[in-house]
Amino acid sequence: MSICWLKYAWFLVALATLRTATADQMLYVACEGAKAIMSFKINSMTGELTPHAKTDVPSGVGLTTLSPDGKFMYTSGSVEGVSSVTSLRRARDGSLSVIDSANIVGRPAYIQTDNQGRHLLAADYSNGGVTVYRIVDGVYTDQLTDQHPTERTAHCVKLDPSGRFVFVPHTRPNKVLQFRFDAARGTLTPNDPPFVEGPDEDHRYHQPRHYFHHPKLEIGYTSNEFGGGITAWKFDPQSGTLHRMMTLSSLPSDAKEGFYAADIQLTPDGRFAYVSNRDQRQLKPGEAKQDSLAGFSLDPATGEMTLIGHAATPNQPGSFGIDLTGRFVYSAGSSTSTVQAYRIDRGTGRLLDIATYQTGASPGGVLCATVVE
Repeated sequence: MSICWLKYAWFLVALATLRTATADQMLYVACEGAKAIMSFKINSMTGELTPHAKTDVPSGVGLTTLSPDGKFMYTSGSVEGVSSVTSLRRARDGSLSVIDSANIVGRPAYIQTDNQGRHLLAADYSNGGVTVYRIVDGVYTDQLTDQHPTERTAHCVKLDPSGRFVFVPHTRPNKVLQFRFDAARGTLTPNDPPFVEGPDEDHRYHQPRHYFHHPKLEIGYTSNEFGGGITAWKFDPQSGTLHRMMTLSSLPSDAKEGFYAADIQLTPDGRFAYVSNRDQRQLKPGEAKQDSLAGFSLDPATGEMTLIGHAATPNQPGSFGIDLTGRFVYSAGSSTSTVQAYRIDRGTGRLLDIATYQTGASPGGVLCATVVE
């Protein structure tokens, strides 16, 4: 009898795992030129996309983020030089509805909520700084709870998994700023030290742009804009500070000048990391763009990186997303109004083409999310 119950228990565990791996997911693509968010249903078995809906956002769209419970979405945008953040509600079928828009300081290059969904943090690219705003009942407000001027080109703002520390990569100053975060008050305090230097300029792969924390290890990773690169940083969970470990190029060996890295994403199991590379060379007649996604395998114990290879992408890949099962990648081509779908080879981490899908004009932010329960 006990053996039967044991088998039944294992069956329930397997069933729960299967449901998690095949849970219904949506892909959202923020299209700046169309001032709309395009949504697609993700086929959980093949990774193929089915167009679902188009949601117009009058205040414009840019990068997007979700509330921790997934019931709300926030997107930054700008109309006639005035920046704002729009709050949208997610329905059970994945549809979006605009709730409200409120102004935001500067020109946000990145937004993220805190772990409780009570505050929204923004990296101000144009003025240089990081700001914090209150969220009330899931709706972004323009109630500023803190503001820290920094150097220009603040490109990203990310919290560590505990929600106690904040990192703000800056490209041209070649720094990652470090803060402590008070979630109750929505305030930031510069950490000690207040920043860490990016890779040396002589290294060629400097200027930290986006940050992603490893899901299992005390390690963070940045994409490095200039020259195309990736850096691994040892994270101290007590002090909340970073220490540079290693840096690699994210470009093919024959790629020289004119390439710039953009986004960085890790698979949920922490096995692989990917970086988008933008080819911004002045091409000669007959030459073709060589935009790509670079793949890296990550050592399960140390987090050290090994280059896997490169997959061609639509022109000017900025943002891209990995589905929540870690099996599929979706990359937006901002100059082609398309999103490219890939399957991750679970043995090697290489990206295998699935299909190309049309989006609205100038797709930027890419976000994968389960349906709301």
